[in-house]
Amino acid sequence: MQNIKLGFFIGLAMGVLPFLCKAQSNSLGDRGPATVEEQSHKIQKQRITRKQKLLFRRHNVKHTAEYEFYKRVEKVAREKQRMLRKLAKPQYSDFAYFGHKNPPKKHLPYQMRYCEECGIRH
Repeated sequence: MQNIKLGFFIGLAMGVLPFLCKAQSNSLGDRGPATVEEQSHKIQKQRITRKQKLLFRRHNVKHTAEYEFYKRVEKVAREKQRMLRKLAKPQYSDFAYFGHKNPPKKHLPYQMRYCEECGIRH
């Protein structure tokens, strides 16, 4: 009796399985066929002719004197901008270390010394 029930169940599953799989055979997913047909056209890649390649070719000017000059000028201008930003900051913004360009190193309590510049033990 057990074998008959098992055989019947397997036969029923084999008979119904192709119908269930057929419903999933399409690759449209949630979209209907109308939206897929609209997107089915291919966009052609634009061809560039030899004449266009020659017109838009970049000239190799990296190793000329003029290129090196302008490269140095831009580097100096960037450095000057960086220095101006650094100098725009107040030199003595932290009053705990007044008089120091940079905050002094913090030592351990038994290694601290009196600082004559700002009057604090560092």
